[in-house]
Amino acid sequence: MKYKVAELRLITSVRQTPYCSYVSNPLLIEIEPDNQVAVILGQSQTILCKAAVPIHFCRFVIPGEPTLVLRENLPSDNVINYYGTGFANGQCGIKISSIQDKHDGEVTCYLTPETGQTESSNKVRLIVAKPPSYPVLRLDRNNGVYKAGGKMEISCMAYEGRPPANVSLYLDNEQIGYDERPMILGRTVDVANPSMLNASRSVTPEDNGKTLRCVASHIALEAPIETSKQIEVYFKPQPQQPIERFGFSIGRRGEINVTVHANPKPDFIWNVGDLKIPASKYDSNNRLQTSSPFDLGRGYWSVVLTIDSVQKSDFENVYTLEAINVEGKQIYKIRLSSSSEPPAGALSRFNQFYGKISEHMHALGVDMDAGSIIGIVLGVLVLTLAVFLVIFARITGRWCFTDDSSKRNIGESSDTESTGRYSRTEVDTTKNSSRLRPKINLSQLFKRNKDKVSGADTDTVRTVVTMEDEKAPTSETTTAAETPTSGTHEGGIVYAELDLAQQQQNTARRLTDEKTEYAEIVYSKTDGSHPTPDK
Repeated sequence: MKYKVAELRLITSVRQTPYCSYVSNPLLIEIEPDNQVAVILGQSQTILCKAAVPIHFCRFVIPGEPTLVLRENLPSDNVINYYGTGFANGQCGIKISSIQDKHDGEVTCYLTPETGQTESSNKVRLIVAKPPSYPVLRLDRNNGVYKAGGKMEISCMAYEGRPPANVSLYLDNEQIGYDERPMILGRTVDVANPSMLNASRSVTPEDNGKTLRCVASHIALEAPIETSKQIEVYFKPQPQQPIERFGFSIGRRGEINVTVHANPKPDFIWNVGDLKIPASKYDSNNRLQTSSPFDLGRGYWSVVLTIDSVQKSDFENVYTLEAINVEGKQIYKIRLSSSSEPPAGALSRFNQFYGKISEHMHALGVDMDAGSIIGIVLGVLVLTLAVFLVIFARITGRWCFTDDSSKRNIGESSDTESTGRYSRTEVDTTKNSSRLRPKINLSQLFKRNKDKVSGADTDTVRTVVTMEDEKAPTSETTTAAETPTSGTHEGGIVYAELDLAQQQQNTARRLTDEKTEYAEIVYSKTDGSHPTPDK
């Protein structure tokens, strides 16, 4: 008995060894594309399986096709062929030249390594695209008819799409419900599972007549498809500011046109003074006539009061228009004027500007009142004015931009000041000096003044001559050549010419070393003759 027990244990150990070896060495298979891929009918598609070691056997299971055992060098059948770089690189794949509807489903590949006898596998979901049917637009119980301020609930659904279609909701061209992701009903990708989008919105009078659109887009569609429905909103006649009509002339025909926004269609009554005239009626004198309401669309109505011959009293009358429907009543006041229509006033332009600024600020998430906007505008204007004044002052050299050197008043009458400004140190320069020579204004240097002694008929010409200049040679001194002819003495003006050719060769001297002597030349005027210098 002991011998038989030992033999039984040995046989059990041998049988378990191969089984443990098979489980502990699985082969990892990568597949491209991974998870799932959507393709269109007739399109080609490749699927590649890869192992980290060389393989010697490969087979594929494809929906609608028999199991395929692939070899690298097998001849092509032009439908499903081998795809990859070779078994030695651990690659085996397929290329389907034309996708058919039967290929929809899971594609599985099985690979066997060269050093083993077991298969390892991986799979991908091959979705053969199928376009959806026309989307379904569902509204709440109101069936597209709402009251202003009410809530509208909509659902947009698309069936039979593979994969499920993308759905969107629009009110005219405004997308609504875009913050909600389309819901795919069901767990698997199947034609029986529709995609759906729900949205809700508060309606306003401006929504009346707009169109709800349920739009579906899909990989198998060349263009999106949609289902639409127009909605209707009930609201009372909307208020307006007092209405002014211009350009009426006494004795001529006049028309008062008013547009009213209301739904459903209201009843209209014109009040002219004490007269009440319903729509499409005349007054007792057949001078005033009202038109029938004209539908402009989306709840806008146009009514006209015609005056056969405008009189002066018509400008003094009070005109009102009553509009009444099931939602409410509104009264509009109208005034007539014989003047032409004025251009938009400053207040109107400011209201438009304020409205635009408010819209932009609200879009940025900032709500501002009129006072804040006026303050900002005034601040910008003040800043612009300050910048302009700074630029102007800099260009013209005013205020803090004034240059001290430009403040010199050359035309002062003081001889002492003139001597200081026009001394030889300011005029003379050396040969090698690199600075610019100052300009000499001769009309200011030889300034003419009335002589206090000789009276009004005497001209005085003052010049400056230094003591050092008198001692210098004649060729080096400044010479003033005066020619009292008709060409150089016009209107009592004496012209002088300076010769600085030799003087420029002298070196600059310090102002403190100079001695100044003043010379005065007096010319007396005589009738019919030129002035002669005194000797």
